[in-house]
Amino acid sequence: MKRFLKIFDSLEEILAASLFGVMCLSVLSQMFSRIFLNKALLYSEEISRFCYIWIVFLCISLGEKTFDHFNVTVFLKFVKGVPNQLLCVLTSLICCMIHIYLCYWSVQFFVFEKVVKSAAMEIPMSVVAAGMVLGFFLGSIRCIINVAGHIRTIGSMESGEKTEGKEA
Repeated sequence: MKRFLKIFDSLEEILAASLFGVMCLSVLSQMFSRIFLNKALLYSEEISRFCYIWIVFLCISLGEKTFDHFNVTVFLKFVKGVPNQLLCVLTSLICCMIHIYLCYWSVQFFVFEKVVKSAAMEIPMSVVAAGMVLGFFLGSIRCIINVAGHIRTIGSMESGEKTEGKEA
């Protein structure tokens, strides 16, 4: 189980890094072909664009993993302790709702894009739309994990305060 969680924890990083490598190789092959062969490749622009779209939506989940998205740090700097964690729970819940809403609409878009084919490679555009679905789905899971972590922190803070109060 721990191994599965560790793989899941780094899933976005592995996919994003792999897609970034494919995107870079695609752009480099296009540059080589245009400069040295004086001929443009038809597929490289589409590959790099599709990889970029997937990277953007996967990095939404990565941002949630590190609690970097949709966060107003001005409020969190002035509030300490349990109120800080409560604000973090609130922002994570709001983000989770947004991710679930966007996941729903990205699934609708995915279904709509099944009939559309890309221009150069003629692959279904639903392949690109699947990146949106995966990104918002993983982002919502990350938000739920953030909420659980903040609630655990609140619980440990409150039990720590009760313990300190008994010792004094």
